[in-house]
Amino acid sequence: MTYAKHKEKYIWNAYQSYIKGGYGLMYNMPLLELYFGNKNDKDLRYGILYNLLASGKQLQNVGYSGFTDHKAEAFAEKYIAKHFVKFNLDYANNKLYNYGFDTSVVKISDRSAYRQQYYYWSPALRIKSNYNDSDKIHHDIMLSYYNLQNYSDARENNFKLNALLNKFIHQENFYLQVNYDFYNHKLNQDTLNNQIFTLSPYFLSKNEDLEIRVGVKTTLDVFKTKKFYFYPVFFGNYNLYRHIIEVFAGIDGQLQKNSIQSLSNENPFIATQFYAYNQSLHLANSNQSINIYAGFKGRLSSKTDYIVQGSYERWDSLYFFNPFFDKNTNLSNLYQVEYDNTTLYTLNAQVRFDASRQVQIIASGNYYHYQLKNFTRPWHKPLYKAQLSAKYKLNNSFHFGLDAFLISERWAKSSLNGDTKLLSSIVDVNLIAEYKRNQKFSVFAMINNIANLRYYQWYNYPSQRFNLMLGFTYVPF
Repeated sequence: MTYAKHKEKYIWNAYQSYIKGGYGLMYNMPLLELYFGNKNDKDLRYGILYNLLASGKQLQNVGYSGFTDHKAEAFAEKYIAKHFVKFNLDYANNKLYNYGFDTSVVKISDRSAYRQQYYYWSPALRIKSNYNDSDKIHHDIMLSYYNLQNYSDARENNFKLNALLNKFIHQENFYLQVNYDFYNHKLNQDTLNNQIFTLSPYFLSKNEDLEIRVGVKTTLDVFKTKKFYFYPVFFGNYNLYRHIIEVFAGIDGQLQKNSIQSLSNENPFIATQFYAYNQSLHLANSNQSINIYAGFKGRLSSKTDYIVQGSYERWDSLYFFNPFFDKNTNLSNLYQVEYDNTTLYTLNAQVRFDASRQVQIIASGNYYHYQLKNFTRPWHKPLYKAQLSAKYKLNNSFHFGLDAFLISERWAKSSLNGDTKLLSSIVDVNLIAEYKRNQKFSVFAMINNIANLRYYQWYNYPSQRFNLMLGFTYVPF
């Protein structure tokens, strides 16, 4: 699915290196991916990945819609004295334009007037024990930091500590989850600090047919004022019939931190200058006070598994997106984040079929029902979504893939007069075909938005239409 860009997904592989290049013909879209690392071995693994995806094509009747995404990642992982140690360093430089305005009405010759750019880097260190002795305290500890800045002079820093400790006590497995999250948001004349500390002890008991987890979660939120949150922790899973049918149910909750990074990952066209005392442009954490869920899952055969789940959630300050009028630019091409207390009912289902690596199919669907306290509509939230992903391996040379998305109609609110707009449903089908000449060289063709539909994931922001990308992959060694 695209909103004037298609994000390429990648996974690490066993190659020591590879070069991937491509070009999208309809949208002047170069693709470059470089990877270098060692092959998997028992004790040490490392690698460096660089990815470039860009577009220089102008969409019709809106502002300039080009973009440039640079991403890089370096990692090293090693087993040391019964411990697994991994270090990651991520970097991203993403330039885009808030092109959601009608050029027949508004004429802007200087693209920098609606340009946005995100600069991101993040180191992380993980240490996980690998003991065979159940008397020891097993641990999995992650330390991470990120810095994010953008073209609008908004900056944020985030430091996280996530630690999971577990030990057998009287034949029961006792866990302690400790999380500390410090967030800092800076503008030239305003600063926001947020600290979240979470402590969650729980017991886990399981055998071949039954798994039970019982505990409690306590969260202290220091953001303008101090608030304590308490959540029950329960999960039960029972093998009803030979793992063909397993039933499960649970209760929990969470405090979700909202930030420029998390919100812009979902909607890159947001206004990122949040202020401490401006109720129109401010940050708030979303509190999921309770989440009750239940469902069933299992394996219909050795090749097919499924899961069906329903849930009931209560949220304080769940976020929504709506366009607003910016007095500095006289445009309505940015989105502000708004909050409302919400009760959410969901139903999810997924089926996966995997036939000996020749055919792989995953189909999923989600239904959402919102009950809002103040808003008349769940702005920009779909009521249902469906996805189909399929891979077919004809032989060692020819591989094919399909990704299809269906997203329901969504409601949006005009920033000028408050009128509601109903965005059409989204249907997006993408195909890929690859020919492997040998183990070192292959070529591919990728078709995005095969139906050539112009849809709107965000109000005033049309997507790219049909695009054909041709490329190759080469493994030098």
